[in-house]
Amino acid sequence: MTSADKSGPPRHASDSLEQREAESAVLELVQAKLGCALVPESFSIGDGVSVKLDGINRDRHVLCEIYCRIGRLKGSQPDKVAADMLKLVLVERALGGQWQKLICFADNDAAKSFRGKSWLAAAVTRMGFEILVVELPAEVREQLIAAQRRQVMVNQSNSTSDDEDT
Repeated sequence: MTSADKSGPPRHASDSLEQREAESAVLELVQAKLGCALVPESFSIGDGVSVKLDGINRDRHVLCEIYCRIGRLKGSQPDKVAADMLKLVLVERALGGQWQKLICFADNDAAKSFRGKSWLAAAVTRMGFEILVVELPAEVREQLIAAQRRQVMVNQSNSTSDDEDT
């Protein structure tokens, strides 16, 4: 069932249902590519701190974070992915041993900030991350693009209303 098929109360324009569906699709595609199951998991890393991973396979020592955006990352979006990278390093240290650390994208343009000659790309290489890009099914990709457009319009109107208050 897709987001367009679901009934119920109207959703806020910035709701990320399509993004959550796309993340599930990416997780399935990554599992198929790796040939192993990855399951979302929340667990304590000590000192009263817990983290939630998009995917982990404890037997194969794989950690995975997913970022679903179509198009180049803008503004603070690369920072969110960098925070996910830091989270994977923290989890790797908490679990012990060496883990395959995957940052998975649904679009090559979105992954560009983490390839090439940027400091983020250097961090990927030097800290042992792998960038994996999978191709979403056309329907899921189009729904994600539509959600991004809707969210941009909401953010722009929120910015306008914030400006009017000052």
